[in-house]
Amino acid sequence: MGTLRNLSAGRQKNKADQKREEQRNEIWPDSAAWIWDPSDADVKGFATMSRLMPWITVLIRHLAGKGKDPTDIYWELWCRDMGQGIIQINDEQECAFASGYSSSRALRTWREHVQLLVNLHFLKVERNGNREVGFVLLMNPLAVAHWHHLHSKLPDGWWTSFNQRALEIKAKIPLPFGPMTPSKPSSPKKGT
Repeated sequence: MGTLRNLSAGRQKNKADQKREEQRNEIWPDSAAWIWDPSDADVKGFATMSRLMPWITVLIRHLAGKGKDPTDIYWELWCRDMGQGIIQINDEQECAFASGYSSSRALRTWREHVQLLVNLHFLKVERNGNREVGFVLLMNPLAVAHWHHLHSKLPDGWWTSFNQRALEIKAKIPLPFGPMTPSKPSSPKKGT
């Protein structure tokens, strides 16, 4: 742990990384083996996402309305992303189960909640063969949040808190891209 290695994002450990390691080792000696260390090239299977994601899920929950909470789907999709924002869905049932949907209506409810995320502009979807959700594009959640700040009723204090945390972590909130219109599953082209 003491040597500098590339982090998953391609950067070297800095002084702040080293200070946190020292603090961790002082409080919990020999704890390096207990944690996920993104600087360890042998560690695989972890996702990279914004530190503002808790604020994003609060926003999604608010915008979705009472009784409709698609945030488990959103987390699950982010965990499938390999860094390019596109996810190929090979098994919708597996995605539904991994998102916590296990009833006889699991797939139907999962698809409805995916469509809700599309309608809220957090995703775009495309069919693939018989799969209604064959590909997913994860939209930049910070740009989507900015769009909702301009066009939606947000919870009191949410935008201020979101901005404050963005400043703390030096995250840039991009301008919303337009037009942010929901995608609809594509129909087969005539003659194909």
